[in-house]
Amino acid sequence: MVWRNWIAGLALLACLCASQAQATGRNWTARWTDAEVDALGYALAEAWTHGLDPSAYPHPDALRALPYGAERDERARAVWFALAEDLAFGVVDPRALDPDWTAPIRDVDLLTVYAEAREGAGIYESLEALAPSHPDYQALRAELVRRAALQDAPIRVPPGEGALSLGDAGPRVDALRARLRQLGLVSGETGPGAPFDARLESAVIRFQTRHNLAADGEAGASTLLELNAGDARRISQIRVNLERWRWLPSELGARHIRVNIADYGLEAWEDGAVVRTHEVMIGRRYSRTPIFSEDMSIIEINPYWLTPTSLGASWLRRFRTNPAYALSSGYRLVDLDTGARTNPYEADWANRRYRVIQVPGPNNAMGRVKFLFPNVHNVYIHDTPHRDLFANAQRDDSSGCVRVQNPEDLAIWILSDEGWSAQEVVQAFDSGQTRRVRLRHVVPVHILYFTAVSDELGRIRFIHDVYGRDADLVAALSDPPLYIPPEQRSSEADDDAAGEPETAPETATAPSL
Repeated sequence: MVWRNWIAGLALLACLCASQAQATGRNWTARWTDAEVDALGYALAEAWTHGLDPSAYPHPDALRALPYGAERDERARAVWFALAEDLAFGVVDPRALDPDWTAPIRDVDLLTVYAEAREGAGIYESLEALAPSHPDYQALRAELVRRAALQDAPIRVPPGEGALSLGDAGPRVDALRARLRQLGLVSGETGPGAPFDARLESAVIRFQTRHNLAADGEAGASTLLELNAGDARRISQIRVNLERWRWLPSELGARHIRVNIADYGLEAWEDGAVVRTHEVMIGRRYSRTPIFSEDMSIIEINPYWLTPTSLGASWLRRFRTNPAYALSSGYRLVDLDTGARTNPYEADWANRRYRVIQVPGPNNAMGRVKFLFPNVHNVYIHDTPHRDLFANAQRDDSSGCVRVQNPEDLAIWILSDEGWSAQEVVQAFDSGQTRRVRLRHVVPVHILYFTAVSDELGRIRFIHDVYGRDADLVAALSDPPLYIPPEQRSSEADDDAAGEPETAPETATAPSL
């Protein structure tokens, strides 16, 4: 952050601006006028509406109180760059929180933006333009302002033993009904002591569905946690999601796919609009789906599944103990050295190494199609034979990959840009033959994590934080951690390990599903 170390950076920044001005002929070092300082003050006064901490910057009045001259110029310049950096790139480096984070960052030349601001584009206007322009970001800002202005403490549902469900009665049920009425999910008046009835159950289900909770109609611990969330917690949730938007590039692609892990949803975008939506399953909490962006370049119809080491080990044991069952489940044994299929009844388990593959079919772990976008995480989008699990509200069921509902329809949308008709796609699926299609027009895929999103009416919907990421980011916004590049971490680890006894190597991480 520039402002956090602005004193040390003032001289360097001034020299940099001066050298750039000399090289381009731009007069970047002109004295800051009173109007420009006032405009910077307005931007600072609105920093909180972006979810930024106002105490991280000087108070606007402190800037205005400085006399005209070089000292005011230096401070104003440093403050502009501090706020500009936070608006353009975020306060926190996401890689410091998540080493697996590999999504692209925004490409903004702040020196050029600063020059244009000083040359007439406007100080306030230049800073506002650096913030994400996406409607979801603006909807989050509006909700932050609304909640700050109209703080309404939630009616709290007291904790107790067990979940509240049909037939229960008492003060906790009264509080539950009152809270749901406060949220607009229950209408009409009911006297104290009224039992938990079907109408209240329906309201609980609607609330659970909206927050991606298991929609069982019972007010258990997870449901009460969301019900009792007050404005302070929701404001924090808005702040971290504004920050997540600042991490992303301004352009995600004219034709692209977004997966919001927390919302169990996939959106296909074309020319600025959502044209398809799909439910998805994501990685379990011990095999979390990472956040990253890559280009989809291959679609594999009726794919084989090459089992990773960890997931294939059980089937290797099965081939040794019950080969008939393994074969009937669609698995085949392959010699690792030659790549040839091996009859499990004739396998040389003592001297040969084998791998398990699964042939295309109804039980294939990849389902009927796999969407490939090569990445360091070995995570992809694919079909699943367990389509019944899409009926669950919480769908963290995979080993890391994204399982998509109605994948044939997604394939039709992608391949339409390759000149395929819907009928040709369906025929390829129905043939049962493996078909590997290399895309001439790659499709950017963005795997994201947002716990507050806008609905079709622009209202904010708060989502259950399935991976528990929000709390770490709330803390990081107040005390940003330092990002250490992998090569530097490796060097430090080697230094720390020098002279230490050797330890057993860790088991390699298997590719995810």
